[in-house]
Amino acid sequence: MVAPETNPSLPRLTLLAPQGAEYRAVRRGADPAWRVLAMPLGGRGLPQWWAVHQGELAGKGAVLLGLAGGSQPKWRVGDGVICQSCTDAVSGATRPYDPEMTQWLTQRLGLPVVRGVTVPQIVTQPQEKQTLGQTFDTAVVEMEGYPLLAYLPRLGMVRVVSDGMHQVLPDLGAAVDEATGALHPLPLAWAMLKQPQAALALIQGARIGLQQLTVLAQQLTGNSEKKYNENSITDVSGIQM
Repeated sequence: MVAPETNPSLPRLTLLAPQGAEYRAVRRGADPAWRVLAMPLGGRGLPQWWAVHQGELAGKGAVLLGLAGGSQPKWRVGDGVICQSCTDAVSGATRPYDPEMTQWLTQRLGLPVVRGVTVPQIVTQPQEKQTLGQTFDTAVVEMEGYPLLAYLPRLGMVRVVSDGMHQVLPDLGAAVDEATGALHPLPLAWAMLKQPQAALALIQGARIGLQQLTVLAQQLTGNSEKKYNENSITDVSGIQM
């Protein structure tokens, strides 16, 4: 399979990333000729988002890039993976990513192919991540894949692990706007202050994950010019995970 910009069956793809730091990391690495769209964190804001972008995305190919949590011990911070399917943690139903897209991503990036699980809220506790991995035989935990496939069946998925299975995360549930998927700064800051050790680990993991996300976007789009610097690549302000 050849690069999508020269393959009639895979025209130049739209890259999608959760709004905030993940979007900025992908935008920094991607070739300027490739379109990068920000999308809501999680699935609740997808209907409104899709109403805006349906005309330009319906029936077309796209790749979602973002951070994820590891749900098995072997996956460490900074590991990149390609998801071939995702299971909804609530219903147990599974949807496949587009097989042709998955094959192209594998050839392009050389990353391992795994299964993911989509959760409705941020998973903060190691035991919960482990249970999800064991129950659904999945490698990573994320929040957008399963609901997005209902709108975009020609979708590929690339994720970078930003927190390992044994890592505790701050409880950010109150900071996430259920309607838009955005993070509210004050509740976010309060959640981080209440759990400083977990917050520090989250920030450190995010820096590594975002750096790798930028590199993968560069590799994916064939961006031959390094248009970012080490300071911008690790910007975690407004992080969305």
